[in-house]
Amino acid sequence: MNFLLKCILFYLVSTHTFAGTPIPIDRVVAIVGESVIIESELDREISLAQNNITKSGSSMPDLNFLRKQVLERMITREALEGLADRTGIRVSDNEVRLALQRLAQQQNLSVTDYLNLVEKQGLSAYQLRQNILTETKIMKLRRREVETKLIVNESEIESYLDKLRDAPASDESLIAHILITIPENATIEDLEVATSKAQEAISKFDSGVDFRQVAAELSEASDALEGGVMGWRDPSNLPDLFLDALKVMRIGQRSDVLRSPNGFHILYLLDKRGRDAQIIVQQTLARHILLRVDRAVSEDDALIKAMDIRNRIVIGGEDFEQLAKTTSDDPSGVKGGKLGWLMPGETVPEFELALNSLEPGAVSKPVRTQFGYHLIEVLDRRDSDISEERQKAVARQAILRQKLEFRFEEWVRQVRDTTFIKYVN
Repeated sequence: MNFLLKCILFYLVSTHTFAGTPIPIDRVVAIVGESVIIESELDREISLAQNNITKSGSSMPDLNFLRKQVLERMITREALEGLADRTGIRVSDNEVRLALQRLAQQQNLSVTDYLNLVEKQGLSAYQLRQNILTETKIMKLRRREVETKLIVNESEIESYLDKLRDAPASDESLIAHILITIPENATIEDLEVATSKAQEAISKFDSGVDFRQVAAELSEASDALEGGVMGWRDPSNLPDLFLDALKVMRIGQRSDVLRSPNGFHILYLLDKRGRDAQIIVQQTLARHILLRVDRAVSEDDALIKAMDIRNRIVIGGEDFEQLAKTTSDDPSGVKGGKLGWLMPGETVPEFELALNSLEPGAVSKPVRTQFGYHLIEVLDRRDSDISEERQKAVARQAILRQKLEFRFEEWVRQVRDTTFIKYVN
């Protein structure tokens, strides 16, 4: 929350009385740049974290450790949002609305039902929208400052594909990890503190404490409160440092302390599973008509036009291809709206969700995306082995994800190091 606004609110609250009794003010727990974090916000975030940990089945960390982890996450979020605001990143109301719709769709709920569910879990609709706004800003900032600067060369792609071909059939691992960061230009004292913390984590685990609980208490990675779980990974999607450790680990076993440029890592092998050598995906042949929403065309006008065109196709029997050529605002209109054979992930989530729900020959109801309203028709589907070009594209994305994980943690640390942060006892 903006620092000046909070100061005004604190003054008003502290000077107001009800029946002669002063209303206590909300205490500031941290100052981050031009913003502050107040105790009620921290308490709310702790409560949400406790709910998530309970749902995940992990052991609950000590409240003092949990409070520290949640506060650190909030400080990082405030620092990143402050940088986004200062550098001109903006998020429109429409982007927030579409993100909210995606969250509801993932739960197979209407937006209203989803908001009701969230409120039962202790988060108001306003707070949810503010969280979406903040996370979208940070995502845009990350894309600009980190993702666009990552480079993957052809030799890296060939190396990835060689690993994939040579990997044994049963090589996917479900991994959790603990990261203890080391500052840039670390002093001997910095290394001693990090080493001590890593040893504390190992001692806790070896004494019988659940690894995910130790991660939630001590890890400095962004996924700490999720128990440090990294998800299922194949060898081609892991750094050599982790691969060498995992080769000799059994399920339920931890690694020794591993050193990387980011700091110290401790891995825990949760499970293993087999992986099919052949990569088969379902492709969809589709076409669409797009009615854009912009300054010249309102939301209502675009929706009405989309409904009218759908009725002309479904009820009136008019030709989809011809209507796409004459009415679509997308460049594909000149080709009758044809998009070719689509792979999973090639379209925006709202479009793909509607696409996957359609039977061949069916025309969707108007589908709203960031581009406007779409009418979608599925022409055919097929299972296809990924081509060499597609394998390279998949390899490139996997390498980028791997690089992003390490670069993102490093970049976040740099942002925090250059942000004024003060803890208020």
